Amino acid sequence: MVGEVERNRVALDTIRTLKDAVNPEKCKYTGFFFEYDGSENGFRVLMCVSRMNDAVVVGEDEEMIVADMKNRRLLRAGYVDLSRVKHNEIVDLSVDGDRWEGDVLNGKPFGWGVLYDKSNCKVYEGFRVWEWNVCYGVSYYSDIERIEYEGEWYNGNPWGRGVKYDRNGDVVYDGEWLDGDYSMTVRITPEMSVFHNGVKELIVSDGSCNGEEMTLLDLGMMPSLTSLIVGNECFMFIDVVKLIGLNELESVEIGKNSFTKYKDTYHITPDPNRHFCLKNCPKLKSLKMGCYSFSDYTVCAIENVDALEVIEMGDLNDWSCNFYYASLELKSVLIHNE
Repeated sequence: MVGEVERNRVALDTIRTLKDAVNPEKCKYTGFFFEYDGSENGFRVLMCVSRMNDAVVVGEDEEMIVADMKNRRLLRAGYVDLSRVKHNEIVDLSVDGDRWEGDVLNGKPFGWGVLYDKSNCKVYEGFRVWEWNVCYGVSYYSDIERIEYEGEWYNGNPWGRGVKYDRNGDVVYDGEWLDGDYSMTVRITPEMSVFHNGVKELIVSDGSCNGEEMTLLDLGMMPSLTSLIVGNECFMFIDVVKLIGLNELESVEIGKNSFTKYKDTYHITPDPNRHFCLKNCPKLKSLKMGCYSFSDYTVCAIENVDALEVIEMGDLNDWSCNFYYASLELKSVLIHNE
């Protein structure tokens, strides 16, 4: 067991960098929240749900929880001394008769077990820490004891990979979950600039992501992204934008005065270090941006976007200044079959 704990401790240390967190050689699957910072990688992983070997890892930094699915044992739960956990215990959870049968610490669920309701029907089987379902487990339609959800959990909600079933046992959804939801939409606000690698729709609200530490926007770690919507006056200090190899991306819409230090003006000083790169996005159909966005960028590179139908930059009836000092060359290869 010591070897398993040490092996997973090392794994936890490695996934704190973005590069390792998305490395399939280290993790079978990783869903993680991250924020942009001034580090060498440009990002810092905040929280993750990962599969490594037979272990599921959930949580953040010192609060990480590691569960051994094969042996149904917790390997780590923050700084808790797991030698104190008692196995095969029964704990009454309410005066109505709800109970837990399984691993217990200080009279509360802590590890693998089964949760029953007051009617003696199975509600959940899997890992649970205090009142939260974590790591991996199965929830049931308690009145018929059929599986409702099977997969990964964090903070009591489906989170990670999982399958949702209807009451007849038919699959409703099989895929990635984020905080109990499988729409995989993330909204960034001025107060909350936290991203997720499994997002399908990314919405950035007006006035967001303007910290000076954010100089790189590389969305390459979001392989499922289909839609990017950026509001007005966002990403002021971003020097390099990379939308590369996003195979599912279909639309990009950027508001006014984003990705620029010069708002509502054509008095612009070009910056040779500011680059926009859109490449190898085979499903992209639409690229739109409002006036003055990217006004001080000197490079606009758009390549290998064969499905692109619409490019809109600025307003024909107003000063736009998009890529004011950049050259734009459109290339098309036509193949005629005789």
